[in-house]
Amino acid sequence: MSLAVPAAMAETLMFTNSNLVSLPSTQVIGAGGSACVNPFGNVAGTCGAALTFGTSAGTLRVTAADGPDVDTAALVFQGNSNAGLGVVEGYYKSGQFKVTDGNFSLDTDKETLTLTFGSAVKLTQAYFFADDRTNTLRELDSIDGFTVSVNGGAFQEFSFGTNGGLPVTLGGGLVGTSFTFGYAKFKSKEDYYLAGIGFTALTPAIPEPSTYALMALGLVGVAAAARRARRA
Repeated sequence: MSLAVPAAMAETLMFTNSNLVSLPSTQVIGAGGSACVNPFGNVAGTCGAALTFGTSAGTLRVTAADGPDVDTAALVFQGNSNAGLGVVEGYYKSGQFKVTDGNFSLDTDKETLTLTFGSAVKLTQAYFFADDRTNTLRELDSIDGFTVSVNGGAFQEFSFGTNGGLPVTLGGGLVGTSFTFGYAKFKSKEDYYLAGIGFTALTPAIPEPSTYALMALGLVGVAAAARRARRA
């Protein structure tokens, strides 16, 4: 028998700059800092080859990709509270990353964001903002969708729902350590920022005290039988 650990409290993590735990200096783009600068010269947010966040399931590492046939590099973009995480493209030159992308949201079917936790979680909700970063136009609706792959498996498709993507309930929850968010395959496609997630950290069951006692009695019995066999 085993005694399950009491269910952990559900956690909501919103991807705003205030939640950023660390961005290694070797992965920072821009001159002397972590700021992304868009093609018009305005600071738009933070960029890096990987962004990390502290959670109850250990460190959450977020990375971006843009398909194998794209020559430019893809970095994670983290904007303000009305944006969240997206993908920004560009190239490295003279030790800096030059942004060539004018749209920092997920805006093509080749762009993805992968969230990797330190231990298994049940991902229950996701929060989204439309690419205008105001959500006032309700661009994300029930006919639009996004996809999620769990631990590198097949992509599952979900609708943004009737509340503009704030939030979306992921069925009964997706269990794993790695979750890749991508573009819709069958539903209408809309650009989006991943604004946050809701999840619960999963912990393994631990044996009850009575289980340990039974195991100890069993070992004593085995030892006694071995002694009797030697005397016979």
